[in-house]
Amino acid sequence: MAVQVSYPGVYIEEFTPGAPIAGVGTSTAAFLGPATAGPMNTPTKLTSWEAFQRRFGSAPVAGSYVWYSVRGFFENGGTVCYFVRVSNGALDRFDLLDGAGNPTVRLTARTTPSTPAVPITAYVTDVSAVNARAFRPTGAVKTASGATIQLNGATAAANAAQFLAGNVIIIDDGTNHESATVVRADNDLLRLTTSLAHAYTAGTVSLTPVVANSTDTIRLIAADNLAAGSVLTFSQLPMAPPAVTDSKVVQSVNVERISPTLTTYRVVLTRPFAQPFDLASTANELTATSQEFSLTVTRGTTSKTYDQLSMDPAHPSYYAAIVNNDPTGLVTAAPFDPPNTATPPDNRPKAIPVANAVTLAGGSADDPTTLQAQNYKDALAISDTVDDINLLCIPDRQDMDVQMAIVAHCENMQDRFGILDSRRGAPSSGTGSVVEQLHGVEGNSGGYAALYYPWILVAPASGSAPLLVPPSGHIAGVYARTDQRRGLFKAPAGTEGGVNGALGVDMVMTDADQGDLNLVGVNVLRVFRPGDRPIVWGARTTATEKNPNWQYVNIRRLFLFLEESIQEGIQWALFEPHNPPLWQKLKRTITGFLTEQWRDGALFGTKPEEAFYVRIDEVLNTDYERSLGRLHIEIGVRPSYPAEFIIVRIGIWQGGSAVSET
Repeated sequence: MAVQVSYPGVYIEEFTPGAPIAGVGTSTAAFLGPATAGPMNTPTKLTSWEAFQRRFGSAPVAGSYVWYSVRGFFENGGTVCYFVRVSNGALDRFDLLDGAGNPTVRLTARTTPSTPAVPITAYVTDVSAVNARAFRPTGAVKTASGATIQLNGATAAANAAQFLAGNVIIIDDGTNHESATVVRADNDLLRLTTSLAHAYTAGTVSLTPVVANSTDTIRLIAADNLAAGSVLTFSQLPMAPPAVTDSKVVQSVNVERISPTLTTYRVVLTRPFAQPFDLASTANELTATSQEFSLTVTRGTTSKTYDQLSMDPAHPSYYAAIVNNDPTGLVTAAPFDPPNTATPPDNRPKAIPVANAVTLAGGSADDPTTLQAQNYKDALAISDTVDDINLLCIPDRQDMDVQMAIVAHCENMQDRFGILDSRRGAPSSGTGSVVEQLHGVEGNSGGYAALYYPWILVAPASGSAPLLVPPSGHIAGVYARTDQRRGLFKAPAGTEGGVNGALGVDMVMTDADQGDLNLVGVNVLRVFRPGDRPIVWGARTTATEKNPNWQYVNIRRLFLFLEESIQEGIQWALFEPHNPPLWQKLKRTITGFLTEQWRDGALFGTKPEEAFYVRIDEVLNTDYERSLGRLHIEIGVRPSYPAEFIIVRIGIWQGGSAVSET
């Protein structure tokens, strides 16, 4: 809103520029394949090779290569990846029921059944972390009139200190009865928010922490372990039938230190009390008991007990967080889907005596030798849920079915790039060649994948003889290393493309051998001198022959980076007024981001105007388009292409010099 001016002077008007665009990540890889342990068909984030081994096994699955690929990724500079354990197995499970017999918590085994099967059993025990009582301060009134109550006796000041701001009290002298709210305590005086209707010279003052159907705050004693998310059941017995109880969820707890010997807990509940409680009599004490449960899980000689679990996610002992974050746990725990709608504490699992411990069942063993293409396609679909994946590798599959699925997945997501492996021992030409393989996985020629050839030799997990493995995981690490050192606009190849952890290649290629492969888009790993480590000596995508615009790996990845960064960076503009001020904000924001990329060397040109343009105008955004809520932005960029071929012209120069005057 513009500043309204009315008098001579200097007026200050603030404006809010468009938020700057932050570049998204570029080198987070996803690996899909079998493993000897770990969660099945679930993307798991990993930040080190050691973390992978702890979670998915210290040895590879027989006949599988993905274990070596993840190792190669971290060896070559990768820092973050996701692993999806592709599996055709099923996990044992059991659904815990609530008191009404409805499923409330699903227990799932962390691993597939062993052979022979060793069952997992579980039992549930009701427990209480807190057994508190309502705090009821009292004090004899000496005088009370106006907005002040003076307490009587040697402990008057100590009694007054028990009353805190906001406490509601009842004053009663046997004839008159009224309530008042405390502002503060001054020595032996209670200051009230309003004046009393009567004057008192004697009587009893009592705190009323509960008012039927309206109060959401209560003060408790002995509630040390109470936390937000706790479920408290309040009860007052004995009372005239029927007994009065009420269960509520704790929203917050504030500790009130009244004196060195007295601490109370002011508890705010998520909902007001629905039942009346009578605190007039000290004989009928109002108690508050928390409603937790303990879960014990056993498999063979291994037993795990999780004590004082809560059903509320806000609680520090929320059952799912406690059970699922146990690195040595036997099971995971999750709300039943669809979630139980019972209100606390009725949603708590019904107790199961140890003598009647239940057995998790229904699972089937994982068999990596029978994995089908569909298992990998299903795992690809699962990876859709992870937004920060940039690179995709399935080193155990070189068949056209799965590799075409990788390319189609990357084309559909438009934020990730596939790294494909050639078939083991494939010839460079003819039937069954790597060229034939390439032509089968070109996709729509958008350049969303690259194919690497041949396989590499690496150190085995055990033994001493080198092992041939697909190179995709190591290549993903080279991508990450190049991104970190130079930027993703630099082709991940050449002298900086040395493959760490590789001892050699399946076949040594000559310049002539590589020439034909490079021109069609097969990237070759070369060893130029005996004993040297292999070097990535190609940077072509699968679009090389059909769409030269996207023939370079770094160009396609640069555009993926720019597109996703801009897409996420201008979300703030959604639903803003579609007018020229918004256009200018967007243009400044995008221009600032692209200028930064130009400075880093990602774009070609001696100045920003030569490297890119951003266009937002009325030609693009006609009245009709604006009426449909569409805002069009046109961006053109000039990427820096790799110097793939360096041609040097050299000849005999006879020397001499020439001087001319003009």
